[in-house]
Amino acid sequence: MLMKNTINWEWNIWKDNFCQTYENKGWIPVKYAFSFKYIDGGTLLDYALKKERLLLEINKDMDNKILIDIRSAGLPDFVTNRINRQFLHKTEELFNELRSLEHLIKKNPIENKKESNQTTRDNNSRKKPCRTCGNMNKKNRYHLESACWFKNKESNIKSKNNHEIETELIEKTNSSTINQNKAFTK
Repeated sequence: MLMKNTINWEWNIWKDNFCQTYENKGWIPVKYAFSFKYIDGGTLLDYALKKERLLLEINKDMDNKILIDIRSAGLPDFVTNRINRQFLHKTEELFNELRSLEHLIKKNPIENKKESNQTTRDNNSRKKPCRTCGNMNKKNRYHLESACWFKNKESNIKSKNNHEIETELIEKTNSSTINQNKAFTK
């Protein structure tokens, strides 16, 4: 490019040639712009501005209604359910709606409860060692007692080949009853 465009050429020609040579002609920016979604932790307005910038970098001639729809598709459901689509005709109207719904993102009680319940459940199961494993001298095993492998193993013990023991017990009980009968008859 440097050999072809000498220093005497105008800046516009340099700029056009440079942009044509090094612009991204693949699908990666398009996929990223369309799949970009809101991530917890940021504001809704920041998300909307970044999504608009990404979409306009791809196609500067996009219709406002399409821009609004694509931006809204990346928002969480509990936010989009509160936005009335029929009254949004300009991107500024969407920005105003998102500003008014910021409080939903900062304090969403449903998600906070789910997260707190899950973390407390995880913390409780981590903090307490399994009693069954502790009784069997298998220490430092932290899992739920209902899921303990050794507890299940103990409850599934089956008696096999105990015929000899049974016959000995029967003989002992028979001999003891015979001895008792002899004692009564004397």
